[in-house]
Amino acid sequence: RRRFLAAHPALLRRETVARLSDMVPQRVRVDPKEALALAQAAELIARRLRGAQALAQSLRAKGNALYALNEHKAAVDHHEEAVRLFGKAGQPMEVGRTLSTSIQPLILLGEYERAERAAARAREIFSREGDELRLARLELNVGNIYHRQDRFEEAIRCYERSYERLLPHKNVEGIAVALSNMAMCLI
Repeated sequence: RRRFLAAHPALLRRETVARLSDMVPQRVRVDPKEALALAQAAELIARRLRGAQALAQSLRAKGNALYALNEHKAAVDHHEEAVRLFGKAGQPMEVGRTLSTSIQPLILLGEYERAERAAARAREIFSREGDELRLARLELNVGNIYHRQDRFEEAIRCYERSYERLLPHKNVEGIAVALSNMAMCLI
């Protein structure tokens, strides 16, 4: 990668970091290792650029790829550093997005209190910014916190709230997840 970048210095731009990082969520479901490679390339470029926002974006992408590879501790570490850097760069919505993303790996580590704190902080940011879609999707993650603890009634309430909030946005993926999660609680 280093040699490739040395041969192609025009790629050393924030836009390249953004494009590579944006590709990770698409690739992570198909090939998590490829997604990790994309995130690592984004991180390498971001570190050369020495900008907090670009590095935060690449670290969040890398955390997402690590989560898909079941490396939950490493995912959380990358998400936490991304949160710190987005905060430093004055990007509250990116802080909220990253906190929301960090919830699932925290749950899988059994770090329920940390997951709840991340959710509360993300909820505060999304509410302040008026982002109803992100609030609706956040409820799915909060429901997952309760679901993993066998707190099914609380989980179902979160999934129902999410479902109701997602309908006006026609967020098909989120609606499907909400319905599936409700069904799992009732089984």
